[in-house]
Amino acid sequence: MRPGNMEKELSKQELDHLIVDLLKEQSLCVIATCSDNVPRASTVEYFSIATSIYILTEGGVKINNVIHNPNVSIAIHAPFSGWQTVRGIQITGIAEIGRKGSIVYEEGLDAFNKRRGLTGTVPDIMSIIKVKPSKIEYLDTALGNKGFKVRHTLVF
Repeated sequence: MRPGNMEKELSKQELDHLIVDLLKEQSLCVIATCSDNVPRASTVEYFSIATSIYILTEGGVKINNVIHNPNVSIAIHAPFSGWQTVRGIQITGIAEIGRKGSIVYEEGLDAFNKRRGLTGTVPDIMSIIKVKPSKIEYLDTALGNKGFKVRHTLVF
């Protein structure tokens, strides 16, 4: 920051809008899970409703990790085109597993179908991980050119 130049904060509403827009624009994230002090980061497709993230999965290490430790982190970013336009979020949250017939499963299936423009079901072996954020950290270097701070945090 230059001397005498105050960077502004975004309002909660403005920040929420920017986060939801980024979530709608992107489709891949990295979810980090951990169990028995062994971390795992998985690149997955996600589907969002507002700021909640839904991940359709056939199972594996990430599901087992969530069962043992529901604390997760998610990273999502826009494609990199230069340091003046870096944009992304870090989500800290609690994960919940939804199996066929559960509310979480139905919410996730709805988000999946809306994103894909589909109606219908997925194979019965699939589960859905829902991540409810406790904190979202937003980074957007282009905001600096508009007099705003480039880093903002939304706490739930």
